[in-house]
Amino acid sequence: MKYTNEMNLPLSLVSAITNDDYTMGSADISVTTLIQPPKIRVLSSRHRDEITEDVADCIYRLVGSNTHYILERIENKNALQEERINLEVNGWVVSGKADLYENKTVYDYKNTSVWAVLNGAKPEWASQLNCYAHGYRAMGFPVEGLAIIAILRDWSKFKAGQGNYPAKQVVTLPIDLWSDAKAQTYIEDRVLLHQAAESLSDDDIPICTPEERWERPTKFAVVKGQNKGAWRVVDTLEEAEKLKAQIEESSGNEYRIDERPGESVRCMNYCSCRDYCNFYQQLVPF
Repeated sequence: MKYTNEMNLPLSLVSAITNDDYTMGSADISVTTLIQPPKIRVLSSRHRDEITEDVADCIYRLVGSNTHYILERIENKNALQEERINLEVNGWVVSGKADLYENKTVYDYKNTSVWAVLNGAKPEWASQLNCYAHGYRAMGFPVEGLAIIAILRDWSKFKAGQGNYPAKQVVTLPIDLWSDAKAQTYIEDRVLLHQAAESLSDDDIPICTPEERWERPTKFAVVKGQNKGAWRVVDTLEEAEKLKAQIEESSGNEYRIDERPGESVRCMNYCSCRDYCNFYQQLVPF
C-alpha cells in the first residue's frame, strides 16, 4: 500500500495511521474479510503494492482502534476481551476476534454514524457476529445473545429524542442469533466463494452484488414548476408520468419529471481497489 499526505498531516500522526499492527496469525482469512466481497479481497491482495490511499481518508482506522484501549481497561474476570477464534473450514483457517464476550453474549463495538443505525443493524454486522458466535460455541462457550455497541461519532445532543434520533451517543443493537447449522453453512459458502475467486483472473471474478456495492437505484422525482424540492419521488418513469398527469389535471399547475440517477456508492467513493475492477471501469471509463 502506498500512502499520500495531501493534507500535510504531522508525520507522527501519519505514522500512527499507517503502522497498523493487526495480524490474523497463520489464518487464511479473517471473519471481517470473509464477509466482504471476494472481488474486493482478491484485488486488494493482488494489487496491494500498487494501491494508493491518502492518510486523511484512513483516519477512521485510527479512531476505531480506540476500542482496543477501552477493552484493556475492563476488569471482569468473567469476560473475554478480543479472544482469538479459529475455525477450520474446507482446508482454510478462518480467524476472528470479537470485542467482548460477557454473560453468554457476544458484543462488537462499532464507531459509526447516526445514519448507519437508524434502520437497525447492517446485515454484514449480523453475519460478522454470528461467525464469532459460531467460533465461541466451537470452543465450548455457550452463546445466548449478540449485540452491536454502536458509538455514534456524529451524534448531536440537540437532536436527541426527535423522531427516531438516538437519545444518547451510544446505542445497543440486538442481533438475531443464528442456529449452528445456519452459521456453519454461511461460513462454508463464503469460504468456497473466496477460494474460487483466487483461481480466477481479475476480470473473471464475479462482480460485487448490488447490496455489496451499496447500490442506490435510479429514482424519478415529480416536481412542481421551477421548485427544487420534489412533490413525490418514485421508482419508475412510468409511475412518475402517471402521477404527473394526475396532479396536473387536478391542480391546473405544471409539473416536471427529474431523473435522479442511481449510483454504486461503494464503488464510486469507498473502494480502494476500484482502479483494478472491470465493473468500475465500465462506470467511469478511463
